[in-house]
Amino acid sequence: MKADICIRCKGLKMLCGKPKCPRLERAAAMQKLKQKIGREIEGIAPTVFVGSVGYPKVLTGPMVSPFEKEYLDTPEKWYGTPLEQIVEMRYLLIRAKKPLRVSSAKNPSRELQEMQDIAMSMKEVDTEAQFYREPRIDTSFSSVTPPWGSSAYVKQFRVAENPKIPRKVDSIVSDELKANEQILMLYERVPVSQVSKILSVGLLGIDKKLVPTKWSITATDDAIGKALIEQVKEYDEINDYQIFTSTYLGNHFEILLAPGKWCFENIECYIPGNIWLDKDQDIQFIKDWEPYEGRKTYADNVTGAYYAARLAVLEHLKKIKRQASAIVLREITPEYWTPVGVWQIRENVRAAMRTKPLKLKTLDEALVELSKRMHTKNKWEKHSELLSRFRSREIMRKYFM
Repeated sequence: MKADICIRCKGLKMLCGKPKCPRLERAAAMQKLKQKIGREIEGIAPTVFVGSVGYPKVLTGPMVSPFEKEYLDTPEKWYGTPLEQIVEMRYLLIRAKKPLRVSSAKNPSRELQEMQDIAMSMKEVDTEAQFYREPRIDTSFSSVTPPWGSSAYVKQFRVAENPKIPRKVDSIVSDELKANEQILMLYERVPVSQVSKILSVGLLGIDKKLVPTKWSITATDDAIGKALIEQVKEYDEINDYQIFTSTYLGNHFEILLAPGKWCFENIECYIPGNIWLDKDQDIQFIKDWEPYEGRKTYADNVTGAYYAARLAVLEHLKKIKRQASAIVLREITPEYWTPVGVWQIRENVRAAMRTKPLKLKTLDEALVELSKRMHTKNKWEKHSELLSRFRSREIMRKYFM
């Protein structure tokens, strides 16, 4: 955001094109938080955050809030909540920081053990934290992780109650298994967001290590996705084209399932005026894709959003016991005025896949329908790797089957 625009606007004219002024929203939430914070805080800790800067020595600690609120770190419960409410809710969290080596998970201290208990608990845990200085207001935003409001180096903290840890979860993390095996076992019992927390605090795998939060989120989505792919490949193919839709937080999704073997593509369409693109610029497109055989490299264009969207599509295919080729189209509009993490991609696509799809017989019919639904019309088509494969496949089906 250009400073001169903000100075001229002062949150009144919305010259940036966003429906809400990010600066005013932040100021309002920070004023509410400032009344409650000091060098000592009694509150709840819904999660633990592990940083990535300085790896293998990273800043690690509980996320603490002096406000008694549910679901501060349960994205599966957030779908449908307005963006400003999510931002305000997350601003109520204070990141307590302490430098730890990732290898410390092999022989955890009392404090790290308590962080691990927080990650495994099914509800927020009462916590007492003492900081070296009063937490500094330094809101953090990421395209992968949800935001938070402030942070401070923690002198000491302790859990003030017994965390509610499911017996089966405790049993799984106690087993000497590979991390991917434990991730899949946990996925059957707790939300995906909690699986990534448990991975992050160094409880999984033979060679236990702390995993930076933004890495653990994507690693969890990827590990579960790969396991589901192997299951989906055993199913019969769908026999028509299916379109699913979801719009939430200024993100519009169209998902196209096509007859054929499993393959996947994620195309993001950036509409001018959104958080990443000035309103006087042209529409931008980025993509990543994978064939039936899978990817050999990280999806470094779409990054973590790719794996979150792929997981949601695979969950649907497993549920209906069918195999399909899939294209996920995401349009980022000006209504998405601040990033809140890849959870919204996962939950947006999950919501789309819960709806009744529009079923069409031909690819051309599907493309015409998609062009009606999307702000960017059919401009995405020339950027698609899979579309030409769909056309070739349809010709084969028409003349040789």
